[in-house]
Amino acid sequence: HLRKDAKEIADAQELAKLMGSVTITISQKAGENDHLFGSVTSGDIAAALEKQGYNIERRKVHLDEPIKTLGEFKVQVRLHREVTLELPVNVVKEA
Repeated sequence: HLRKDAKEIADAQELAKLMGSVTITISQKAGENDHLFGSVTSGDIAAALEKQGYNIERRKVHLDEPIKTLGEFKVQVRLHREVTLELPVNVVKEA
């Protein structure tokens, strides 16, 4: 068990290093005061990561609540219970 765990932690740390330079940009329709018509969920972030070649389950993307405004956010991605990464997520207005 310990060896398997150690390998999982090492893999997660390796992935965290690879993802260290990742920035996610999600474009959404927005109205006045930069309020989104919809919201950005952990599923949207997981899908955006997948487009960049990172297959992260959406339950590993920790959003306290869906993002409802434009702007830059820091989103926690828990790759392993001992390895958490903060990803910058830019929510921009859909042209």
